[in-house]
Amino acid sequence: MSDSGLVVAPRRRARLVLGAVIVVVLAVLATWYANSPAALPTSDSPVQATTTTGSAVYLGMFVPDADFDRTLHLSGVKVHTTANTQVEVVPYLCRDGSVSVTTDAEPFCGELIDPEGETFGRGDSIVLEVSGDESAIAVIDAVRLGFREGLQWGTHEAGSAAIVTIQAR
Repeated sequence: MSDSGLVVAPRRRARLVLGAVIVVVLAVLATWYANSPAALPTSDSPVQATTTTGSAVYLGMFVPDADFDRTLHLSGVKVHTTANTQVEVVPYLCRDGSVSVTTDAEPFCGELIDPEGETFGRGDSIVLEVSGDESAIAVIDAVRLGFREGLQWGTHEAGSAAIVTIQAR
């Protein structure tokens, strides 16, 4: 008897589809993991400060407790401020120290540096320098840190909000 040409072909297409589905699922899981670092500590109690026009005040916005055992590679610090006049707000990384509210942060920090591109770990804090040339009330939201931690990266709110009153001299 001769072969009539009917042959069962291997399920090659089904294996390719299954392989593609597995690759897509693994890619989705890897992306989710990379974009889901643990939240950073926050506080409901705002920092309150008063300063005079032309004088800066330094606020400790994110001062983790002694249990903070993470190393963050900072890509930046986002600050959102609402004020009735122009107010200058500059974020700093305070190395090996912390500030609550002060007019001079240098004695309380080993270094006071631009946080972009730096690492943040135990003993460090995020400080804002706030100043204005006119009387103002500034409401500052909790800072948002852009960071990488191991294979994960993200932008999360950290620390507390602040209310700063700038009074005329």
